[in-house]
Amino acid sequence: MRERRASGRRRERAVDYDSVLMAVSELVRREIDLDILLAKVIDAVTAAMAADRGTIFLIDRQRGELFSKAGYYPEVREIRLEIGQGIAGHVARSGETVILGRDSDDPRLHRAIDRATGYATQSVLCVPVRDSGGEVLGVIQLLNKQGADFDERDAGLLRALASQVAMVIETTSLYRQLRGPTAAPLAYRYNGIVGQSPAMLRIYEVVAKAAATDATVLVTGETGTGKGAIARAIHYNSPRRERPFVAVDCASLPATLIENELFGHERGAFTGADQRSVGKFEAADGGTVFLDEIGELPLPLQGKLLRILQERAFERVGGRRTLEVDVRIVAATNRDLEEMVARRLFREDLYYRLRVVALHLPALRERGPVDLEMLAAHFLDRFARRHGRPFRPLTPAALARLRAHTWPGNIRELENCIESAVVLADGPAIDAGDLPMTGAPAPAPLAETGASSLAALTWDEMERLYIGEVLRAHGGNRSRAAKAMGIGRTTLIRKIRELAVAADEPPGA
Repeated sequence: MRERRASGRRRERAVDYDSVLMAVSELVRREIDLDILLAKVIDAVTAAMAADRGTIFLIDRQRGELFSKAGYYPEVREIRLEIGQGIAGHVARSGETVILGRDSDDPRLHRAIDRATGYATQSVLCVPVRDSGGEVLGVIQLLNKQGADFDERDAGLLRALASQVAMVIETTSLYRQLRGPTAAPLAYRYNGIVGQSPAMLRIYEVVAKAAATDATVLVTGETGTGKGAIARAIHYNSPRRERPFVAVDCASLPATLIENELFGHERGAFTGADQRSVGKFEAADGGTVFLDEIGELPLPLQGKLLRILQERAFERVGGRRTLEVDVRIVAATNRDLEEMVARRLFREDLYYRLRVVALHLPALRERGPVDLEMLAAHFLDRFARRHGRPFRPLTPAALARLRAHTWPGNIRELENCIESAVVLADGPAIDAGDLPMTGAPAPAPLAETGASSLAALTWDEMERLYIGEVLRAHGGNRSRAAKAMGIGRTTLIRKIRELAVAADEPPGA
């Protein structure tokens, strides 16, 4: 009977471990401010493992020190240790796991911290935080397990959690700084959003300011630039972060169904409506509604959306009772809403209500080679893990091909390209020929192309040359170029994407 009870306790404990792994996995999927995320992770881990205190330390290689990044130390603002000093410093230098029982007299213990804080360390569990290449970025340390000593099962769980923390760090600009000495202060921002180009740093600043308010945000940019990720970052860094984030793709639903999807319906509202249905706005009460591809919203529904923005009130389809909701709205589009307003395809009053905070995401080709390479490295690691493939770096030839490409599909195209290469490549590294990129490099100006070479071009190549030349002649302004060519702006944009036309283009042109 005693063995059966012990077995039951072991099974119950395993379930608890699975639960904390799942809880932390859910946290790391959010595009949240890294400081907030690490604080939530260490709080969850400390509570789940019945420890009294927990700390995440990161390595500052410029100073040769560990510094506390998240944890509960009310007595001091920050703890800094030399590499090799104390248990945490030893683990950072050696990369090994350390488990110390109660009242251990291990000489590696750094009692000066206990004297400074008045806290008595009795038992310790400390594991390294390693990146995908095995390099130690920091450590996670737990102190004083309640009622027992830490054991190997605790260490196994903490190592698994440390791997998740490492994956989070690798998605931020902090990762590059942690890998080697830098004279600049350590700086980073959002989990899940990669990049540190000047354009992206400006985006981060706007996201931080917008997230702290309930202001409506309009995110614009080409397809595949990460508008959805920015919308989630705004939500998960706002006071509404614990409430629902509900996304609606306005382009994927028929016009006849969008109203029902957004506002719900009453029983008997139409044939087949045998029960009441709650719409997205009701489902998101207290949280955020993300309206993706807002430019596809039919005109008749734009008035109802305007009322939501102004009054936070609506009626279900087939209903008479006015309902009120507390929601924040973030909208996104790759269309030129100002042009749509001029053509009376989009309500002017709704447009100005939506763009209280306007955020334009740069195309991948505008972000520079540093962001491109950071994103490529991020996807290489992600898909190697997902598909159980070895991590293969990019060769110089592969990097050169990535830099030469115009990326009409932006980050989404890069992501798909890297995933395919990870799955199909066989060599020790990913070479240029492993990258399944479509489209041609930017064409030479028309003046540099002779008549004999023109005769050798295909029709698509001729059209690409022509469009590129007209765009350059009009400073990259698509509206003026389309008018000069006698086609619609939408048609021009489609051809630019299909033919991978490269041209200098000011934002929003």
